[in-house]
Amino acid sequence: MPANEAGIKRRTFLKRSAVAGLGVLTSNGWPRLVLSASRERLMILSSIGLDALHPYAHSSGPQYGIWQHMIEPLVEINYARKDYYGVLSESWKFEGNSWVFRLRKGIRFHDGSPFTAQDVIHSVNRIKNDKRSLQKSNFDDLTEIKALDDHTVVFTTAQPNAVLLDRLQNRFILSKIAAEKYGDEVDQHAIGTGPYKFVSWQRDGNLVMTRNDDYWGSKAAIKEIVLKKVGEDAGRIAGLLAGQGDVVNNVPVEDIARLDKHPRVRAEKVEGLRMYFLAMNVTHKPFDNKLVRQAFNYAVDPTAVIKHIYEGNGYVMSGPLGANVIGYDPKVKRYPYDPKRAKELLTQAGFANGLEIKLHFSPDRYPKAKEVCQVIADQLARAGVKTELVSQEFAIFWGSDGVNGGKIPFYYVGRPAIDADTVYDQYYRSGRTKRVGFHNAEVDRLIDEQHQTGDQKKRVALLQQIGRVLMEEAALVPLYTLAEIYGVARNVIWKAHPEEKILAFRYENSLKKIARQHCKHYNC
Repeated sequence: MPANEAGIKRRTFLKRSAVAGLGVLTSNGWPRLVLSASRERLMILSSIGLDALHPYAHSSGPQYGIWQHMIEPLVEINYARKDYYGVLSESWKFEGNSWVFRLRKGIRFHDGSPFTAQDVIHSVNRIKNDKRSLQKSNFDDLTEIKALDDHTVVFTTAQPNAVLLDRLQNRFILSKIAAEKYGDEVDQHAIGTGPYKFVSWQRDGNLVMTRNDDYWGSKAAIKEIVLKKVGEDAGRIAGLLAGQGDVVNNVPVEDIARLDKHPRVRAEKVEGLRMYFLAMNVTHKPFDNKLVRQAFNYAVDPTAVIKHIYEGNGYVMSGPLGANVIGYDPKVKRYPYDPKRAKELLTQAGFANGLEIKLHFSPDRYPKAKEVCQVIADQLARAGVKTELVSQEFAIFWGSDGVNGGKIPFYYVGRPAIDADTVYDQYYRSGRTKRVGFHNAEVDRLIDEQHQTGDQKKRVALLQQIGRVLMEEAALVPLYTLAEIYGVARNVIWKAHPEEKILAFRYENSLKKIARQHCKHYNC
């Protein structure tokens, strides 16, 4: 059974005169619903919907979460243990340049066709070769994928790649038989192995999914899921309060108290995976000077931002990683807030009279980015740094004339990651991207070594070494992770997911535990 870390079920009674009793737990762990069919629907109001019925034409956490109801990956992450577990794969082995995966037997797609190694090969090849795929970079180093038999598949890479599991997380498997049957129209059917089946979709409208009663794992509690895209924060909150939605995402911090005081809804939050930091491109002056980079670390206090901008709903990063990321090192400590020391370092660097810089940010991509950057600018001013704020639309900010073209010296950014390798390789491996232009032989060596280290404990130790070097070199100014905040109807049991996903299914043991806690709290 897939070990999903979050999920939803309807509370099986109403706090009104027409109360339905709580059903007895069945053998598979899901409470049997005793309400009418109209009570077996969950409405999700989401800031992000599906842009298209193409499962690989995106690369965002919320959309991965939507697709995961219908199509599934080989592996998934256990956030509490910071380790991977099998979904469609039951086991795997890392051998030199190859990974061998043993697939679960007895799984069938929604159309009844069996799940085999040929479906894995078909899906990976489509991810790599489809012109619309935005996930193909995950398999840049894949040289071959082949089936040894119906339930064994081998991935071969150009070099030993110990982080392939990270690349496979959120890579969903489609049916090869369905592709051959429907051809170019296959995406209109969305056939997978997941706990829900595709029913209908309207662009900027509703996505409707119905429970897969033949699911290979535990049957989901809710019969029908409807996801409606509502882009405006105020619209989602209003819909939740009016009873038109059961779960909403991206709740503004200023609305938390209002939700918690409401008799029918509540706020739920969890530490997110998106790590916010100030990036300094060392190919631009003055950030080629380590003393300047260290000074900026001493000059910035993220605690003030969390307190005053996010009303306490954030978590200070002690180093380059959030605490829930594989490779996090609790022994690494951030530079203490010390404007006086920052001034001293700037003087040593040749800026006794201070300096002027521009801080770029994208208000349409990161919540309250303008307010955050204003606070940072005020803090830098106390160290003698005059900061001009430059606001840009995300397409410009992130494009070839911006961050990814290496054109911006200093910017505010947020990057989600489950494994530190994702961030370290993209930002700090020499020549990998132009985002910060960082070059360090020791970091390069450690990144390459952890790529080839199959022992997870040893690989984590190497990632921690990289973090220590980055902090010594002041390669970035780490800030914080933020709480992912949701609004939920009180008659829905739900646990928030750190990866910006709203999932309507989960492990039965997690469900039992949370159901007991919920009923104890609400006297059900």
